Amino acid sequence: MSNTASLSFTVDCMRVAGEVDFDSVVALERDGEAWLRGSAPVYCRVNFSAVSHCNSAGTALLLSWRRTAAAVGKVLAIEQVPQSLEALIHLGGLDDALPATPAADSRAGRAGE
Repeated sequence: MSNTASLSFTVDCMRVAGEVDFDSVVALERDGEAWLRGSAPVYCRVNFSAVSHCNSAGTALLLSWRRTAAAVGKVLAIEQVPQSLEALIHLGGLDDALPATPAADSRAGRAGE
């Protein structure tokens, strides 16, 4: 994992921080999957509010975590998605597969739409 990517956990939330990219995604996926298969409750969340950069690797990461959650009978909500990741999700036609709450700054930018 790159030095700037990390996961932290509370009872019901997995918080992603730093740069989500091709260098960090494998370790993030592994650690998040372990939490989902283990101590995560049935209804759990992933929060991206502390992500400083995210490329298309983040989309693959979310798809993997959603697939893992479904396989073990859990529901994973996606919160505070940065605008760059929100755009990739939309561009890939994944809005239904990865319904996410955008970060506050991206909601503010769309207030006039």
